Amino acid sequence: LKMDYTYGIDRLYTKEEIANAEKSPSFEREYNLKYLGLIGNVFHTKVIEDAITEYSIDDANINSYALMSMGIDCVFGSSAFGIVITRIADQKIQILFADEFERPDYNQMLDRILKLLQKYHVHKFYVDGANPEFIRSLKYQIGEISDPLLYNQYIEDAKKHHVPPEQIMKVVPVHFSTEHRTMLEHCKMILEEGRLMIHPSFDKLITSLRTAVENGEGKLDKQATSYDDVFDAFRLAMKYYKFI
Repeated sequence: LKMDYTYGIDRLYTKEEIANAEKSPSFEREYNLKYLGLIGNVFHTKVIEDAITEYSIDDANINSYALMSMGIDCVFGSSAFGIVITRIADQKIQILFADEFERPDYNQMLDRILKLLQKYHVHKFYVDGANPEFIRSLKYQIGEISDPLLYNQYIEDAKKHHVPPEQIMKVVPVHFSTEHRTMLEHCKMILEEGRLMIHPSFDKLITSLRTAVENGEGKLDKQATSYDDVFDAFRLAMKYYKFI
């Protein structure tokens, strides 16, 4: 039997007690049958709660001229496929889309991204560099040079001249093996500076932030972190934003 808090109102506790309990980030787990994982050690609970706010994510209010980024954690097999889309609005980063998909099919995920592009005018894509085949397919679909030998050479040339890869390409491969620590620190700074806005409907991303665990070496503990694939997509999307 699964019984949420509504079965106990005026029996186990009063409506006033429930109103107070709702203020806690653990309310959904403790009272409403939601799996939220354990509290993580990367982000403070308060900065996450401050980031959760209502704003319009309705299609009619999406400004096609706003700067947008997409993070893609393209993992196939047993892991989920994560996608996060963001934009700048009112000097803050807003999450427009955040989800992860279990047992992803290669062509279905590529098709889903292309359909999202019809709705969101994404300026930059940051993709997990561990899947060059998917990067190649996405580059081909948007009309960018898709030969891995060529675009990898462009990246190396850009590094030699201290030019960020995103200045020379739209689909940017990102390697977690070398950038995981800086991406985690960057996301932490964005939240602590109050730069992020997350719509309450993106519950997977919110849960991933609440449960994010760092293992002491700047690396995310995937076993302890819930919805780690949407979290990785979030980290990728955040690379678009630089703060002086």
